[in-house]
Amino acid sequence: MRKATAPAGKPSINLSDAVLHTNLTILEVAEPHLLEEIMADRRLAPTIVMRLSEDAAVVAPGQEEFFIKQLLKAGHTPKVVTK
Repeated sequence: MRKATAPAGKPSINLSDAVLHTNLTILEVAEPHLLEEIMADRRLAPTIVMRLSEDAAVVAPGQEEFFIKQLLKAGHTPKVVTK
């Protein structure tokens, strides 16, 4: 079992517990307060699976189109990038 080294004061990560996900939809916002606003919206909050950082979160698989439509209805202007 290999452990990643971490800066002092940060927990190390057990690499055998790591999981690689593919085809995730990631929401990234320009300002952290925008993500707070989205997560407080009763229509959008259920589509957020996990917050990754102060300005990024994972959108629930299969909810991408609904999420984008709700962002537009809420007055946001998302930039959608696909790969």
